[in-house]
Amino acid sequence: MSKFFIRVRVGILTLFVLVFSVDTLWASGGGGGMTGETFWQIISFILLLILLIKVLKQPIRTLLFKRREDIKNSLEQAAQQEGESQTHYEEWERKLNSLDQEIADLHRKISQEGEAERVRIVERAQKEGSRIKEQAQMAAEQEVKKGRAALKKEMVDLSVELAEKFLREATEPQDQERLVRDYIGKVRELR
Repeated sequence: MSKFFIRVRVGILTLFVLVFSVDTLWASGGGGGMTGETFWQIISFILLLILLIKVLKQPIRTLLFKRREDIKNSLEQAAQQEGESQTHYEEWERKLNSLDQEIADLHRKISQEGEAERVRIVERAQKEGSRIKEQAQMAAEQEVKKGRAALKKEMVDLSVELAEKFLREATEPQDQERLVRDYIGKVRELR
């Protein structure tokens, strides 16, 4: 039985004691004591209290029990939400703590990729440099060949010119006729 109902019963018992001792108190005060009307008013009040207690006992008990269950459920939900909140907090705390590591890993990865790209660019540049060098060397060799050919041609031309000049000075008209005849003879043999 709840403390509330025990207190109600103690209160009713105290009221009965007072009602029956009131007559003695009123008599000592010079009054005529308790009148019948007062007695029946007190009895009616007590009966009304008993009736109200009997009628309202179960609804009040149900209401209080329901209220206690609601409070209990609210506390359980609050505890559950607190646990979930704590879990979410710890999860975000772990994410924040791991964020520094992720940033460091990302820096390292970017540095490695940058270094790899630098190596690829250097290799490409070296290959391109080698290719350009080979092309330049080939172009230089061709120019040297052209220069040599031009030089040879010029030397031949100068040699022929010098030989003609020398021949003109050294040959006489009889030698020239003999040369023309030999030349014509060789051309005929070739045909």
